[in-house]
Amino acid sequence: MTDQEQNRFEAELRGRRPRRVPEDLWSRLLAPARPARARQVASPWSAPVALGLQRVLRFFVPVAAVALLTLLLWHHGLQRENAPITKHEAAPSSPPIAKVDDVKIAEDLVSSFDTLAKLPDGEPVRFRCRQWVDKVTLSDKAHGLVLEQRTPRMEIIPVGFETY
Repeated sequence: MTDQEQNRFEAELRGRRPRRVPEDLWSRLLAPARPARARQVASPWSAPVALGLQRVLRFFVPVAAVALLTLLLWHHGLQRENAPITKHEAAPSSPPIAKVDDVKIAEDLVSSFDTLAKLPDGEPVRFRCRQWVDKVTLSDKAHGLVLEQRTPRMEIIPVGFETY
């Protein structure tokens, strides 16, 4: 908007007169607010009883959780003690097959793009999406062994718009 257009628009606004406020709106605005109805207590003892019950439950719930956990652990221990004893022959320990000399970790950017979406309330949000490939390489030079694992991963970052 140029300065001339803005000056012309302001002059047009100054020339206009505001409309009258509708009578029903004036009457609602000027009407005294009715106080909210107070909730009536059924009996004078109900509040203290509820407070006492709340205190008991506040103590009972954690104690019951600890007791249940202790009971489960105790029962699990009894099952282990009563299990039949079997002899397991020890497997002969073998030397490790490979000794890793070199480890390389890399991440490669495959693609990157931005997209727009609307939240349920209609506010627009921008998302920055990046697709990566994580690569781990293990090598044993003595045996000529190279292990490589690739794992794709998607990174989505919400970027909000500032709205005024």
